Amino acid sequence: MSKIFTSIDDIRRDNVRRLMQQYKTKRMDLSQGTKINYALLGHYIGKNPIKAIGDETASKIEVFFNKPSNWLDHEHNDLAQEVVNNLSKEIIDSLIEIPVYKYFSFNKEKKSCDFEDVKDICSFHLSFFESKDIEPDYFRMTFATDNSMQPYINIQDRVGLTIDSTFIEDGSIYAIILNGKHAMFKQIFIETDNMLRLHSLNKDYPDKLVKSDKTENLIIVGKQIYRAG
Repeated sequence: MSKIFTSIDDIRRDNVRRLMQQYKTKRMDLSQGTKINYALLGHYIGKNPIKAIGDETASKIEVFFNKPSNWLDHEHNDLAQEVVNNLSKEIIDSLIEIPVYKYFSFNKEKKSCDFEDVKDICSFHLSFFESKDIEPDYFRMTFATDNSMQPYINIQDRVGLTIDSTFIEDGSIYAIILNGKHAMFKQIFIETDNMLRLHSLNKDYPDKLVKSDKTENLIIVGKQIYRAG
């Protein structure tokens, strides 16, 4: 179900986007300057927002851009027109920034995966996402922390995942969490008798067999669709 926003929610979000365009502010700059979590900003002002900007968050953003209190709550047609006139082509051709997280881990309370500790930012053209038929909001990047998938994925390679692809395709590579604590990349093969084979390309790492219905032991974080050294 889509999030229903009020008019003030829309005005605040549009004003933040326009301010960022006007002052060439990257999302990471806004996150660091306001102490608002980078991923949370995506929920506020991303392509498919799912959260409304509250009063406290709005105040932090107004202070960051040196605007008076409640400035975000009102339409500013002159600002909107300036952005449209000067940056329309830039918006069309703009790069999408994706944070690169140091690691991912299992959150026992939420029973889900958390990406933590942003170490870098990578920029992608919109065409990258269109070519792979994925939404930027479902794309995550992290680092490889071992050599089990060498030579295809090496230690400290940047690996891109689509986290809405948790359905296992035989032979594809996935980020997984095993037994609630071991985060890794593995090629997964569908075996008989409801078993999955977790295969490492590095021969020094033996394959593991797990039952496909033991979801508490094997969490599929996302399908690997990108890598870079």
